[in-house]
Amino acid sequence: MRYMRKLFVGMMLAMVVSAAFAQKAAETVEKKEGWDFDAGADLRLRYEYKDNWMDKGKTSVSPLYEDYSRTRTRVWGKATYGEDLGAYLRLGNEFRDYRNSPDDDKNKFPDELFIDNLYFDFKNLGDRVDLRIGRQDIKEGAGRLVSDGTPGDGSRSAYFNAVLAKVKMLEKSDVDLMATWNPYRDDATMGNPHDEYDLTKIKSGDPYSKMDEKGLMAYSHYNEIKDFPMEFYWIWKQETRFYDSAGVRYPGRDFHTLGTRLMPKINDKLSAEVETAVQGGKVDSQGSMKERDIFAYMGYAGLTYSEKEVVLKPKLTGAVLYLSGDEDSYYKTTDGSTDNGWNPVFNRTTWFSEIASGMYDQYRWSNLIYPHLETAIEPYEKHAVKLQAGPMFAAEKDNGATDNYRGLFTQLRYDFPLLSKVFGKRGDLTGAVVGEVMTYGDYYAHETASVDEDAGYFLRFELNAKF
Repeated sequence: MRYMRKLFVGMMLAMVVSAAFAQKAAETVEKKEGWDFDAGADLRLRYEYKDNWMDKGKTSVSPLYEDYSRTRTRVWGKATYGEDLGAYLRLGNEFRDYRNSPDDDKNKFPDELFIDNLYFDFKNLGDRVDLRIGRQDIKEGAGRLVSDGTPGDGSRSAYFNAVLAKVKMLEKSDVDLMATWNPYRDDATMGNPHDEYDLTKIKSGDPYSKMDEKGLMAYSHYNEIKDFPMEFYWIWKQETRFYDSAGVRYPGRDFHTLGTRLMPKINDKLSAEVETAVQGGKVDSQGSMKERDIFAYMGYAGLTYSEKEVVLKPKLTGAVLYLSGDEDSYYKTTDGSTDNGWNPVFNRTTWFSEIASGMYDQYRWSNLIYPHLETAIEPYEKHAVKLQAGPMFAAEKDNGATDNYRGLFTQLRYDFPLLSKVFGKRGDLTGAVVGEVMTYGDYYAHETASVDEDAGYFLRFELNAKF
């Protein structure tokens, strides 16, 4: 079986190489009528530093620091026939070098080669439907509910194993229909990873947590009113039971999410965004834990003022994010009461903050009130400087906390170009620097007097190259 998987991956790699040669040949030889080929690659280099981060799902802060480098490489190939048929393949690999970690051996070079995307396109079916079948990246709206189908491997990949149909409903409006199944383990890989990739984990298992995720979605984009685009959605998701590293079994979930996102343009300089959603369903019974109902909700409201014709092109946004919480952990309730903790559905990502995502088990965002300001300027063309800051609160005092105030969060980000189109139509090189500080509030305990744990820090240097 392992030999067959290696053979399969090798065939996929051969397809990419063939596509690259076909692209080169097409520059000098007349193309076969109807066919078009393309290929390329990208490289991402990151150095990251973490210090005094909170313990996941707890009210304590760890005094440990960690720094490491991350290198992600990807190659891709694409074949299209006319405007209606296409196939796309992307292979990926990511390895790391840890300099201060309890387990320095994880994710070392060369790690493993995996299929990051592999899908087939069938467009203009009945003049209304575009169909994409296979492993693909999917993001809806602002990404607050649908953005990553494989949260367990971090930012290495974000794919969904899915069927996605985009159905044109009106002249400017459509609806995305999705069916997805994302298992915890990917067997179509080649290599010998030093750390197991549990693609859907909430808690680490031994070595897998064995949780699969399934879902259905209808996501409508209504754009008939020029200055008032709207989105409406329904998402059903099932999370199966899973296990931690000690073999403890945790309950599964089956729930629905209904929501809307409104984006009115008030005038040329002022715009708004409002998104609200509600969840309902069931948490399975497990051991002494009774079956529970789910009722949770999310809200976002933001107002943005921007100047496009003045120096620096400044933009200012004032916003508040609300994710409902529950006084009980979703693992430990025994009285069968309703679970009010928000579930991020398919957005278990670092989202808008690396530090803040560290508050949760594997990015399971919940129980948060975050009023904040965001400002952005453009000092030079394609250079972007962004500053975000605001206090964070727990909607409910969970995990034995005596106070709701999580702390003051600040993020500064600078994105910049370095080289552009040095290899024909591609060959871009860009960079980014991100710094975050979380000054902890009374929600977190500070138990080690000899260590300064009043604030947590995150720093990232990043380079991205596309060929």
